[in-house]
Amino acid sequence: MIRRLVATDYPELYRLQQRAYRVEADLIGATSLPPLLQTEAELFQEQPIGYVMHFDERLVGALTIEQETITRLVVAPEHFRQGIAKQLLRHTLTKHRLHFVSTAADNLPAIALYHQFGFRQIDQVSLDAIVLVKLQRG
Repeated sequence: MIRRLVATDYPELYRLQQRAYRVEADLIGATSLPPLLQTEAELFQEQPIGYVMHFDERLVGALTIEQETITRLVVAPEHFRQGIAKQLLRHTLTKHRLHFVSTAADNLPAIALYHQFGFRQIDQVSLDAIVLVKLQRG
């Protein structure tokens, strides 16, 4: 079930973010990613908005946005490749105009997903040892 993210989800979102971004860091060969450095208090201060997906009363995916930008799309590692990110993205696009997202250039699964929804690379920047691509839709 997909529903709007609420503040009471933040602790579980923080734990999910830590688990998901550790896998991404390993995938792209990075020792750390900026989301892994975010503290739980910083996430609460950010007050992200977006949508979450639950399965058996556990948070298994989340997509957050700020204005027209996707700020995070995370899925529980044990639920990778089950269409959760695609469902969250499809749902959010029916509710919001989203035009931008950034991800690691080496995160080919994420880039392929965004391409399915019409996002195309418009820029590439280096952030320490990580190369980020910025994608735009429409």
